[in-house]
Amino acid sequence: MLSKNDFIADPAKQQVLITRIFEAPIDLVFSMWTNPKYLAIWWGPEKNTNPVCEMDVRPGGTIRIAMQMENRQLVHVTGIFNEVSPPHRLVFTTLKDENGKAGLEVLHTVILTEANGHTKLCMEVTIIKTSPEFMTSCQGMESGWNQSFDRLTQLLILENNKPIKIKR
Repeated sequence: MLSKNDFIADPAKQQVLITRIFEAPIDLVFSMWTNPKYLAIWWGPEKNTNPVCEMDVRPGGTIRIAMQMENRQLVHVTGIFNEVSPPHRLVFTTLKDENGKAGLEVLHTVILTEANGHTKLCMEVTIIKTSPEFMTSCQGMESGWNQSFDRLTQLLILENNKPIKIKR
């Protein structure tokens, strides 16, 4: 029987594959992933907020997000950027913790391609390991990412309809 601190390595190599087309230029979509001001707005399921969103977008750089969930639970996400190839590719690993203990390790691969002024996103999310208390998070991962991308779509509509300066 698994205890709360045991990890399940390779939980059936659970993967989520998501493809989306955004009606926005690739540089803008990439900046939504790499600028903490934007990421804080769209990251996570609907109705959550991100009071903390910090990132150092470079190979070996870190990401740190505190997600305030609808039920008021605070979920901490930390991670490392493995690969950063603007504006086409991001690979990063995240850990979610519960009370300071890592409970879920996930590898994210984001590939952006441009087509006629639109941006195609292909994202692969692979669960590397998890502890039992995060199994429900794993089961809701596809739904959560789709909610995030719905939020991203709305932000892109707002930002794409007005001139903005992208800061890196």
